[in-house]
Amino acid sequence: MTARKRWLRRLGYLLFILIWLPIILFPAFAFTLAGRGQLQLGGENLHVRFFMVLEEEADGIGLEWVRPSLRNKSCQNSTVLYYLWEGENNQNTSYCQCTDPITGNPLPVGSGCQ
Repeated sequence: MTARKRWLRRLGYLLFILIWLPIILFPAFAFTLAGRGQLQLGGENLHVRFFMVLEEEADGIGLEWVRPSLRNKSCQNSTVLYYLWEGENNQNTSYCQCTDPITGNPLPVGSGCQ
């Protein structure tokens, strides 16, 4: 077998695993999310959080992505996405939250983010 065929086979195995692994892990993710109500991956300043949306008008899953701002070190950019199977699905939002570097108290939303 030539080296080229060997590398193509290895690439095929890698692609198969990258597709197969999320499919296999999805039930564990779904049961954990249903049991806990939320699941957070990452730390305080940089994380992705999945949460259940259980409201009268809406049912589904929410995704919150928090990351540090590139312009101001005391600010965090947050994006919240909703994947709803019941209710209106146009409530996605993004915002910036800054904290006072001295006291650590949150500042009004939008101040210091530009």
